Amino acid sequence: MVLEEKTTTRQHIKTTTRQKKQNMKIFFLSLTTLFLITNTFAQYRIALVKKDGKFGYINDRGKYIVEPTYVEAYSFSEGLAPVMRNDKWGFIDKTGKEVIPVQYDYANWFWDGLAAVKQGEKWGYINKSGKLIVPFIYDYTYAFSDGLSSVELNGKSGYINTAGKLVIPLKYLRTLDFYKGIGPVEDESGRLFFVNKKGKTVDKPYLEHLIIKRQEYIFFYQDDKIGIKNKRGKILTEPRYDALTLSHKNKAFYKIGDSKYGLVDKCGKIIRTPHYDDVGGFSEGLAAVLVEDEWGYVHHKKGIAIAPRFEGAARFSDGLAAVKMNGKWGYIDKTGKLIIPAKFEEHEDSFFVKVK
Repeated sequence: MVLEEKTTTRQHIKTTTRQKKQNMKIFFLSLTTLFLITNTFAQYRIALVKKDGKFGYINDRGKYIVEPTYVEAYSFSEGLAPVMRNDKWGFIDKTGKEVIPVQYDYANWFWDGLAAVKQGEKWGYINKSGKLIVPFIYDYTYAFSDGLSSVELNGKSGYINTAGKLVIPLKYLRTLDFYKGIGPVEDESGRLFFVNKKGKTVDKPYLEHLIIKRQEYIFFYQDDKIGIKNKRGKILTEPRYDALTLSHKNKAFYKIGDSKYGLVDKCGKIIRTPHYDDVGGFSEGLAAVLVEDEWGYVHHKKGIAIAPRFEGAARFSDGLAAVKMNGKWGYIDKTGKLIIPAKFEEHEDSFFVKVK
């Protein structure tokens, strides 16, 4: 009986040891998988950069995905980026391969699976395979928004859907992006009003500002001063500001007279007294601010998050922001750590996007 207990105990020890080894293997395999997933994901963050007069693309480690070889290029949208070579435009994927050959006189981003491209004097749309979905018949085209795109022909404007069908006739002087099922249109008399996706007039107050600015609150002018209304038209802040930025978390930068910028909430309560010489918009909780000729970043609640020390500063995108040092642009994270050295020329598209 004692021998059996010892044998059983010995077997239990072997089993436990074997199980521990197995668990360790699973643990390390999980770590390896997590490492690979994390690093693979990181490589999908790509930014457009300019160096020596040419455009290329880097990942978030500062390594080139595409060497600077293009005369013109745009950032990625829906996994593809428009690029120009030999005066013609095409599209590359995240590996740098030209998946749609350079053959167009101009090309725009992909939205809702379609991109506007120009051949000669006319515009059409292609899909991600390069197939022509909408023929080259329009004088002007725009990006899809909310499933519709504004198009113009012979001085008249209307909307098409992603199948290329004209769903709202070409009868307006001007049409703008649809947003939440409503689009602003202008008739020949210059009157601006709104239509739904069936082309029927929609009568709602203050839609002009809400749709174009895409925010919950609007700014209004009275006696050359700016105030804030909500989407029902109720005045939240009396007009007393000379400058207001787009709101973020119910807060906006404000300026009165020739003073510096401060931070105010939607009802006019001062969150931060005037302190900044210039400001940028909020993104990912942080906004670029200028203090005594140097740029840093401020948090919408906590104040200065990254001390001012840069010659220029762009918005954060996917955790990184372009900053200018010694005349060149590099990238910092949200702690202010320089992740990618400052070695690139200035360009308005210097921000990271996720590429799936």
